Amino acid sequence: MKRAWLSLGVLVLSLPLGVLLTLLLLPLWRWLEDTAGIEAIGHSGPAAWCYGAAIVVFALLGLALVWRSR
Repeated sequence: MKRAWLSLGVLVLSLPLGVLLTLLLLPLWRWLEDTAGIEAIGHSGPAAWCYGAAIVVFALLGLALVWRSR
């Protein structure tokens, strides 16, 4: 039961941390847009998929730490 609560906490914390990571990675998103031609930066900031990618990365890393075998 403890792992379930920890997992829920990881998922909740991954949202604000993912947004923060996305904003900190603005130079990466600009570089990706320039080199690969993928729409990553719009007039109002990073694209939605940039936020989603950062949130998923935090969630997967956090869940991997919670559910790793001891």
